[in-house]
Formats: sequence, C-alpha cells, structure tokens
Amino acid sequence: MSGRMSAPLLPRTLLSRAVLSLALLCAPVWVACSTPTQSTAVAASPAEIEDAECAVCAMMVREQPAPHAQVVHRDGTRAFTCSIGDLRAYLAAPSPHGKVQQIWVQALADDYDPAGTSPIGGPWVLAADAHYVVGVTRPTVMGRPVLAYATPAQATAAAKATGGHVVTWQALRDTPFSQDPP
Repeated sequence: MSGRMSAPLLPRTLLSRAVLSLALLCAPVWVACSTPTQSTAVAASPAEIEDAECAVCAMMVREQPAPHAQVVHRDGTRAFTCSIGDLRAYLAAPSPHGKVQQIWVQALADDYDPAGTSPIGGPWVLAADAHYVVGVTRPTVMGRPVLAYATPAQATAAAKATGGHVVTWQALRDTPFSQDPP
C-alpha cells in the first residue's frame, strides 16, 4: 500500500442523483441557448431595395424590368432577386441563413406593359398571396418571364392580353424548371 490516501467514494446512487440533478438544472439553459433568438417579426414588412444586388445573378435589382422579390430568413438576413425566375433559383439552393420566414414579390400595376423595358416599382405583396402569369414572351428578360399581380382580376386580364395563363405561388414552386411553360 502506498502512503497516499484516497478520497472517499460516494455511493453509486448518490452520484447518479447528483448527475441527474445537475442535468435538470442545466436543461433550461441548454433549451434557451438552442432556441432561435430571431422571431418571424423580422418579416413583418418588406424592405426598400435601394442598391441591392440580385442574390442569384448579381445584377442591380431595381434596374431590372421584371417583378422583384425579397426573401427574409430566420436569422434576419434579406436576399433580393431581380426576377421571379431568380427567386425560384434562389429558393432551390440551400441557405446558410436558416429557414425562409417570408417571401415578398413586387406586384405589377394594371397598366404595366409586359413588353416594356422600364424597371418595376410596384407594391410589395406576400408571394403566397400574389397571382402569377406565365407563358409570356418578353424581350430583354433573362430566363422565362413570370409576371406577378396583387389580385386575380389583374392576373387574368394580363394573361388574356399576353396569351399567358395564371398560376398560384404553390403551382409555380411545384413546377420543375425543366417543365416551365415557354
């Protein structure tokens, strides 16, 4: 036997209770630390585009003649896109900013000329509430054009005038890119 004295050992049940008590005391701290601190309140309203670059193609969003979009992530990050097509591409890729909390699109005015090349400046509406016109031919727009309107009547009138057809946000999101109407 050596000259060292060993510390008295705690009975196994007492040690188990101590570990369990410590775990129960730390659980609220762990839960609080793992709960996201950002709430969906960050998406309460759309932001101004200002000098934002498209998150997909890096073009100046406000200069493009297509309905713009913005995405708000759980961490509060906003990403802008210069078209609904680029919005769809952005949403198809994983993001380091967490789950998407809100998506806004700019709605076109009744008198908007789909063949025009003027930048869009319409009101922001929730993407799920907008009505989309696809199957439209537009010059100077990259990718297949998608027009966004705030009301079904506006979208129906635009579809009739352009030869396109109206789809919902869910239908637009569910359609694979390879099957987009021309």
